[in-house]
Amino acid sequence: MIELQRVRRQEEVAGEHKAGCVLCGRELIYAETSVKRTCSICGRVQESSISCPGGHFVCDACHRADAVGMMEVLAGHSDKRNPIDLAREMMALPSVHMHGPEHHALVPLVLLASLRNLGVEVPEARLEEVLLRSGQLPGGICGSWGTCGAAIGAGIGLSVLRGLTALKKEGWAETNRDTGEILQHVGAFGGPRCCKRSTYAAILAAVEILERDGVAEFPPEAHEKPVCRDFPRNRQCLKEECGYYPKSVKGGLLPPLPQTINTNSK
Repeated sequence: MIELQRVRRQEEVAGEHKAGCVLCGRELIYAETSVKRTCSICGRVQESSISCPGGHFVCDACHRADAVGMMEVLAGHSDKRNPIDLAREMMALPSVHMHGPEHHALVPLVLLASLRNLGVEVPEARLEEVLLRSGQLPGGICGSWGTCGAAIGAGIGLSVLRGLTALKKEGWAETNRDTGEILQHVGAFGGPRCCKRSTYAAILAAVEILERDGVAEFPPEAHEKPVCRDFPRNRQCLKEECGYYPKSVKGGLLPPLPQTINTNSK
């Protein structure tokens, strides 16, 4: 393991590496299988399929630690009713990387915070609960699990909002279908992964679902596709193939879904 003193010196410039390895900025390697790795910061051992060619490894807890705390503070003080606006504020935080598991928490956090600002009763305990649940999602699961953490994060938000448990009859089927609908919108873009793109898609899809269910009426701009500001940092950016790339945004609500999918059936 890298000695802690050296890591601390590296962390002083880690803010420069918001893409790739947090410690050195190199392109990360994504393997098909996981192995046990030791975190270069805290020493925690974690199974992961992600590694740095320089020998560094940063566990999920360390990767999102500062980011989630800052996002929680921002959500608690924000009066924004548009979850996309709040998400972009959080994405601009120094500790939020281009890609990473902090986005799994960002999605339900901005959804519930904006609902609260729209007058929906959202106790503080529910915000804490979405952070607890989303913190159980490892990084890179869009590939290793075949399901995007941002979309699951939206599903967590819906589950907490509806007070869902595994034994409840009411809302169980709807929430699973809603999460599947959100995943379809995320997957409609194709790969490789982009946490910013998936976050935008998950939030926009969740806004449609929440309005459809009569939970709240979001401001009109909450339905507009944002123009990405982070594409220069994304080494695998789809550019014109992404609906949020500056040259691609022409208005509209969501990327098209395959014709075989009926997202309105309940």
